[in-house]
Amino acid sequence: MSNLTVTFNGLASARIDMRWLSEAMINSYAVDQTNKLTLPVGNKKIQVGELFNISDNFNGNMVQLENSTAKLDNIGHALPQGAHLTVAGDCGHYLGAQLAGGKITLTGNTKDYAGSAMQQGIIEIKGNSADYLGGALPGQKKGMAGGTILVHGNTGNFTGDLMRRGVIMVTGNIGDYCGSRMIAGTITNLGKIGKQVGLGMRRGTILLPELPDDMALTYINCGRHNLGYLTLLLRELKTHNSEFKSLHSMRRRVQKYMGDTSVSGLGEILIWIG
Repeated sequence: MSNLTVTFNGLASARIDMRWLSEAMINSYAVDQTNKLTLPVGNKKIQVGELFNISDNFNGNMVQLENSTAKLDNIGHALPQGAHLTVAGDCGHYLGAQLAGGKITLTGNTKDYAGSAMQQGIIEIKGNSADYLGGALPGQKKGMAGGTILVHGNTGNFTGDLMRRGVIMVTGNIGDYCGSRMIAGTITNLGKIGKQVGLGMRRGTILLPELPDDMALTYINCGRHNLGYLTLLLRELKTHNSEFKSLHSMRRRVQKYMGDTSVSGLGEILIWIG
């Protein structure tokens, strides 16, 4: 294991593409080699060493990014299995985009498209996430396809848009259009949720603590059910260190709504009732 630390000096005024960090982690670059990588910053090209202090060679799987800010985009892009990136501070867009099995732990807040098109792995956000969490990259039609995203705060609009597989757990509130155009996977939260839940949803599960104020008319009330598979889902949710641990392990009685019938969807919105 490595205790390698990468510290942002905060001198750049423009946004910075952090895909170089994933490249260095995957290829085990030496410090000198990494410092000479060039980055487009605004209309200039700047070497990594001018903006970041790197404590050691990239010869292990554990990296700590210090002094991170919302200017830094694409942190943890496509990290593979075994790689663990811890981010101290906030981050910009595309946190963990196309994650390929690694783990990212963020202590602050993130902007849009966190976990977009991720394949597998874990993203833990200890603050809030903005729009399109677990969604598709702009211009694409495939959202999150596996893995787990845990948000300890709130998320914005279009959470899980075009989601295909995987689990999104939110301990706080979720904005509007949660699970829009969802194809498969599971989204659950412990707080409030915005309008138009499951708009255009074809398959998948949205599990909520209470009925949304704005339930679309294209969802059919299928009555109350005891769903045995929820016991297995709860077991998975409780493996993560979050408020989901407080849920009773045998809780499985729900009110079920099926849709979105406007697209012949077979998805389900489940509301805990016991």
